[in-house]
Amino acid sequence: MILSKDVKQKQEKYRDARFNNEYDDIWQTVGKCTFCDLNEKYIFFEENGIVMTVNLFAYIDGHFMIVPRRHIRSTKELSQTEWETIRKFTYIAKKIIKDVHGIKGVQFLQKEGATAQSTVNEHIHFHCIPFDAPDLCEWNFRKLKYTPLQNALLYKNARKKIISYDKKYATKYHNTSKMGVVCDLIVLNTNKQVLFQHRKLEYQLSPNYLTLPGGHIDGTEKSFEQELLREVKEEVGVLFDESKLKLVDSRVGNISYAKVVHHIKASYDEVERFVWNTYLIKDIDPNIKMKAASDCQKLEWIDIKDITYADNISEPMKKVINKIL
Repeated sequence: MILSKDVKQKQEKYRDARFNNEYDDIWQTVGKCTFCDLNEKYIFFEENGIVMTVNLFAYIDGHFMIVPRRHIRSTKELSQTEWETIRKFTYIAKKIIKDVHGIKGVQFLQKEGATAQSTVNEHIHFHCIPFDAPDLCEWNFRKLKYTPLQNALLYKNARKKIISYDKKYATKYHNTSKMGVVCDLIVLNTNKQVLFQHRKLEYQLSPNYLTLPGGHIDGTEKSFEQELLREVKEEVGVLFDESKLKLVDSRVGNISYAKVVHHIKASYDEVERFVWNTYLIKDIDPNIKMKAASDCQKLEWIDIKDITYADNISEPMKKVINKIL
């Protein structure tokens, strides 16, 4: 890694700040929530709005944090998906610290509330601290060998290990007693066409099938139908009439995603299992104005009679749509 003189000096200041007792003067003059403005070059893994990012002012070499991108002050504000992601990240953290830095012990330190953390606006975060000796409990900060950029590069270079632990966690430890809920919507217009969406690259399935508008239901404050219509509006720009929805299928199903982690330049398949509800709304005006957004890149109407022969529509989806014929 070739750095300019100024960047090198800045990195060395980050590296030595705790050991030289300069950190207190630094964080008290930040004036903003640093976790709402994360620097992408220090992030080496991300999923569901949760990131693994190197700590600029590390306690010990290899120290990094798990941080939600959303400004969350308390664990009670975390969604189930965010909690499950943090749970997986703690597993990956322990493994990757051992692989990269050769330290088996790990301390997970949760910082929540103004009195427990030295950050602006109480943005909750979780420290993943390599634990090499008991004296670290007394905050005896180590003289560091690596700068923050060097630490980030070390973890990014361990991309194959991170991917393997991600897959292993999904196989061995994923909480199968609780499944998420996916709701999608068959939008049938008066020309007997069904609305499909082409998904953006980072949200594509594997294989890259077209999908119906809809998505994950995350929260119980509203009904499935209300949450579905909210998701659909985000993707196509139209709020449909809830009273016209009809449930046509409910099943347990799998979705295979082409997971893209741009921080480590990786792409690999990930399978998730859901309770899957599909609804129908019909007699929609084919000229209704729609705009692709959210995880939807492009919208396409397909004649219902052609769906059976389409290569880019999954067989389970074809079976569900056949129920409305």
